[in-house]
Amino acid sequence: MKAARWSWNALAVALIGVSGLTMTQFAATQESSPKKPEAAQTAKPQAEKKADKKDGGQENRDRKGLSIFMRMKLDASQKILAGLALEDFELIQEGATKLEDMSTAEKWRVSNDPFFREHSTDFQKITKRLSKNAKEGKLEAAALTWMEATMKCIECHKWTRANLIAESPSR
Repeated sequence: MKAARWSWNALAVALIGVSGLTMTQFAATQESSPKKPEAAQTAKPQAEKKADKKDGGQENRDRKGLSIFMRMKLDASQKILAGLALEDFELIQEGATKLEDMSTAEKWRVSNDPFFREHSTDFQKITKRLSKNAKEGKLEAAALTWMEATMKCIECHKWTRANLIAESPSR
C-alpha cells in the first residue's frame, strides 16, 4: 500500500512540476510582443500616426487591462500549484475558486466564438471539480484535474493566438 501511495505522490509531483514549467513558459511567451522596427515607425505619415494614437490608446489600455487580468489568473494558478505541492487543500480551493470566479467575468470573454465559449464552459467545470477534489482532500484527483485545467488553458490560448491575435488589425 505504501508503494502505491508513493507512486501516486511521485506522479502528482511530476505533474505539478510539468504544470508549473508549462505555465511559466506560457507567461514568458505572453510578455514579449513583437516590436516594430524604428524605420517602419518613422516612415508613417503624420496623419496616420495621429490616427494610430487615437485608436491605439484605447487598444493599449484594453491590452494592459487584459494583461493584468492574465497575471491574476497566473497568481491563482500558482496558489493551486503551491497547494498541490504542499498538500494544502485550502490553498488549492482558494486558487480554484478564484479561477472559477474570473472565468465568469466579462474580461474573460475575449470572443463570442463557439469554440472559445466551449473551452470557457469546460474550464469552469474543471475548476469546480478541482475545488470539490480539494474540499474532499483528494490530492491525486486534484493534481490530475489541475493538469486537465492546464491543458485546457494551453489549447484555448493556442487557439486565441492563431485566431484572434493573428486577425487583429494592429499586428
